Amino acid sequence: MVELIRHSYRYYPYELELARREVETLLPEASLSDTAQGIRLQGGVDMKAVERLVYFAAAKEGEESAPTMQAQLERVNGNGVNRQSTRYSAHGLHEYKGKFNPQIARAILNILDVPLGARVIDPFCGSGTSLLECAHLGMRAVGTDINPLAVFIANAKLDAVRVRADELRRELGAALKRHKSVKLPKAAPGDVRRDYLLSWFDADVLEVIERLRLAIEGGDEACAPPLLALASNLLRDYSLQDPHDLRIRRRKTPVPEKPFVEAFEETALQFLAKLEDAQSVFRRPPAGNKAILLDSRELEVKKLGIGAAQFDCALTSPPYATALPYIDTQRLSLVWLSLIAPAEILPLEARLVGSREVRGQSKRELLASLTANSADLPPAQAEYCRMLQAALSDEDGFRRQAMPLLLYRYFAGMAQVFRALRPAMKDGAPFALIVGSNHTVLSGKRFDINTPQHLAELAAANGWEHVETVPLQTYQRYGYHMGNAVIDEGLVIVRAA
Repeated sequence: MVELIRHSYRYYPYELELARREVETLLPEASLSDTAQGIRLQGGVDMKAVERLVYFAAAKEGEESAPTMQAQLERVNGNGVNRQSTRYSAHGLHEYKGKFNPQIARAILNILDVPLGARVIDPFCGSGTSLLECAHLGMRAVGTDINPLAVFIANAKLDAVRVRADELRRELGAALKRHKSVKLPKAAPGDVRRDYLLSWFDADVLEVIERLRLAIEGGDEACAPPLLALASNLLRDYSLQDPHDLRIRRRKTPVPEKPFVEAFEETALQFLAKLEDAQSVFRRPPAGNKAILLDSRELEVKKLGIGAAQFDCALTSPPYATALPYIDTQRLSLVWLSLIAPAEILPLEARLVGSREVRGQSKRELLASLTANSADLPPAQAEYCRMLQAALSDEDGFRRQAMPLLLYRYFAGMAQVFRALRPAMKDGAPFALIVGSNHTVLSGKRFDINTPQHLAELAAANGWEHVETVPLQTYQRYGYHMGNAVIDEGLVIVRAA
């Protein structure tokens, strides 16, 4: 008899459900019974499978107790034992609005019974949460994203877990030493990057962060991305932008008194302490794991560098319809890292699946497309958007006026993703999506948008079979979702038909 012991933090109802599903999938021959601390198992207990469990801290057999990999990864987390850690390993490398909980990503891999060594794809990989969890398990993973910063951060996380923490620590010390003697090149007239950064940073602060950037880039190539990501994560705090507002607004509070380089060193050393602990637990990730700068609507197997029908599983948290200005909130890092030019920020934002931006001619074209359903959406989704369009009145502001068109464009984009991804998947391969529902108010009437249901129907119309949708309601942890009209979340599971 083996008793699975839960973590000491408070569980949400969906976590208890996922925990039980993990056990039922990974230990199908065991009989289960609930205990005050977790679940008791009898018969057919594979301890290697037990080690993979996410929502359990340990397995107790008699007087012997063995921690799960998850418990070991969370051991140094800074949150205390009674609070769930979501920043273990390299997850805390860089803030990224809209990322999903790493425990959920790992639990889904378990529930879908994805074998170790399997090939996984994330078509909206964001900052690499699922890629990193696959790395911890020794799975081969590829992610795609249209956001250059997301791709940079995701690859920096993978680099961080590949390179030994002590090597990163040595390179950190070397970069801090080099930065003192770095000479900045003379500014050229018309340098739009520098001019843009000077509009958001005091000149003395910008000089410091530019010297640090050059010092890091001039060192070890494998160590540079994680260190640059750590520096990038501090930019907003030291800028003239309000660090707490998702919109681009001037700050009313002073920048921190602590010098930028000192703050960078402190946060880097804290990160490396967690990373070192994590590296003692998981195996080195496969060398081919990476994030690729690629629009998932245009995904082709040849662009991934593999043949057709190669992936065993797909896992993602796609953009939520009109919920977050993903690019706009990250403009300082995008420009500082020279990932895009300032003039490319808004055009890129407008290209995102789930973008909130639509104006002028694009708006007129979208209205014509909705009227004719030129995106060839299933009748349910097309009619739903037309119903919202018909509900508009002159009392609705410009953002609400655009909502039906933006939702139509979002549905069309997600339909393209389902179609593009299908040839890369093995027949029967599962695809799990974490997505939030939304709501809007038009003419004083509230409309709840069941995005998980809509995506399930879009998938079914584009080469997939809907298996189930599991309510999650994880939004309670992330207040910015509540401010952007996300009312709940769901786990949508489909399979390649």
